[in-house]
Amino acid sequence: MNPDRPELFVAHYHEVGLKGRNRGYFEKRLAQNIRAALPGATVKLISGRVLVEPADASSADQTAAALSRVFGLSSFSPAWKVSPELGSMTTAALALAKSADFSSFQVRARRGNSSFPETSQKINEVIGQAIKDASGARVDLTHAEWTCHIELVENKGFMYHQKLPGPGGLPVGSSGKVLSLLSGGIDSPVAAWNIAKRGASTQFIHFHGQPFSDPSSARQATRLARHLIPWVAGRKLWMISFGDIQKEIVTSAPPQLRIVLYRRFMMRIAESIALDNGAQALVTGESLGQVASQTLPNMVAINSVVAKLPVLRPLVGHDKLEIEQIAKRIGTYEISIDPHQDCCVLFVPRQVTTAATATGLEKAEAKLDVAGLVGKGVAGAELVQIS
Repeated sequence: MNPDRPELFVAHYHEVGLKGRNRGYFEKRLAQNIRAALPGATVKLISGRVLVEPADASSADQTAAALSRVFGLSSFSPAWKVSPELGSMTTAALALAKSADFSSFQVRARRGNSSFPETSQKINEVIGQAIKDASGARVDLTHAEWTCHIELVENKGFMYHQKLPGPGGLPVGSSGKVLSLLSGGIDSPVAAWNIAKRGASTQFIHFHGQPFSDPSSARQATRLARHLIPWVAGRKLWMISFGDIQKEIVTSAPPQLRIVLYRRFMMRIAESIALDNGAQALVTGESLGQVASQTLPNMVAINSVVAKLPVLRPLVGHDKLEIEQIAKRIGTYEISIDPHQDCCVLFVPRQVTTAATATGLEKAEAKLDVAGLVGKGVAGAELVQIS
């Protein structure tokens, strides 16, 4: 046993384990996602755990980084295989303890579907006493500086001393497929991340203001989509040139309605592309009341043009600080704050209505070739495969 080089990772899940009769489906999806995140790794489901043996045993840090982005895992641990025999486990625990520096410790043994004759408590006592005698450290079952974990399952033994946090949630792909509207800003990538955490397979669509803006927002959206790949697994990004459509809206519509009209056209185009590609919902980064266009009346007005799909707003109850905290944690914040030309600020009016009405919007759209403009946006969609 080499304490500096773990032989495998023992991963645990929480929410997946509560799925009753459907648990097997979620477990298989989780294992499939781990294999995709770690090409060449051996992944095995065993008694409520996932055993992951990387192709390269020396790449423990890379393996840990990959597992930290697999939704469905509550925790994972670099571990060593041990013979399920008390003397062998004691020897291994002493070797592991010798490599650590601590003044208090505890031993936590768990038995699952194991024929091992001793109880978990007996294992804790015997190995704990051996570590105490060898190290002089005291036993602390509440605030131990170091913990020796032992798991005995299906006549196999595993030992580890670290529990690293997983992202939780459900395995991506277990909850259907969505199309997420992705701007270059802070909110929409967090929304995409949140919906992927609930198991949705996520693809992206971005609206840019070209030819009346520079390509900075398209570059920003591509960077964000690429950064999100390890979590969401989606590699498709549709780019929509929206500037000409905005120009038509500006020419015909009252200024205070422009932003809401922009959003209505975006949703029509997004729904068309989603339906053509098997997505079952649209996702936006809107938060109720955060800006003038995200009031409840305006959300209702925007939703009303989406005929066949639900619109999911994972951040609807989050405030800006909460959204920024998540963005910083998942690494999208620094990308999102880079300067770029968002299409929604193109031809932006001084005032935006906070209570758009169906009558006012329909009157404004009556002056536009709605079907033609939507068709133009869909026909001009550029599919980018993110790598």
